[in-house]
Amino acid sequence: MCAIKEVRVASDDQTSRECLKQLNQGEETLSVYLEYVSGGSIHKLLQEYGAFKEPVIQNYTRQIVSGLAYLHGRNTVHRDIKGANILVDPNGEIKLADFGMAKHITATSSMLSFKGSPYWMAPEVVMNTNGYSLAVDIWSLGCTILEMATSKPPWSQFEGVAAIFKIGNSKDIPQIPESLSNDAKSFIKLCLQRDPPARPKASELLNHPFIRDQATTRVVAMRE
Repeated sequence: MCAIKEVRVASDDQTSRECLKQLNQGEETLSVYLEYVSGGSIHKLLQEYGAFKEPVIQNYTRQIVSGLAYLHGRNTVHRDIKGANILVDPNGEIKLADFGMAKHITATSSMLSFKGSPYWMAPEVVMNTNGYSLAVDIWSLGCTILEMATSKPPWSQFEGVAAIFKIGNSKDIPQIPESLSNDAKSFIKLCLQRDPPARPKASELLNHPFIRDQATTRVVAMRE
C-alpha cells in the first residue's frame, strides 16, 4: 500500500519552512499537514553561533524526542532526522520539518530503500539487507545530538563514501565529546546501539535522566 501525502503549507518557501502540524492516517492515505515557521533550523543556528551548551541540547532533545514519540506512536518513521530538518521558532519551540521521506509502517511492511542523509544514517539503512524500522530515527537522533554538541555532522572526519563504509561495516559509533555529562553520554550511547532492537523507543527515552527533568515544553508542531 502506497502512502499518499496531502500537504498544506502557508508559505512558498517550502524547503526550509515546512513543519508538521497534523498527521492523519486513513485506510489508504497518510495525510501530512504542514505550517510556516519563521525561525531557522538547528543547522543554521549552529553555523551562526557554534556548538550549543548542554542545557540547550537537553531542551531541544526533549522536544525532538516528544515529536518522535508522536510520530512513532502512529507507526510513522521520519527517516531524515538531522539539524537541517529541525526548526526552532522564535519562542524556542522545536518543530520537525521535511517529511518528504516519512513513511507509515504496517505490521507486514519492511523498508528496504536507501533513504536519509549519509552522516546521520543508521547502519541497517546503509546495509539495506533485512529492512529497518522506527529505530532508524533513534540512531539519527543520537547523531543529531552530537551535531548540536560539536556543530559538525557525526563522522565528519570521513568523506561521504568513507563515512558510509564506516557506518555500515565497522562496529564503531561516532565519537562522543568528553566534555558532555555522563547522562548525556549515556543517552547518546543508547541511541547509537548498532543492534536496532537494542535502541530504546522514543517514549522510553523521555524518562532518561538526561531529559526527564527538563520542564515540559509544548511541542506545537507535533499535536493536532
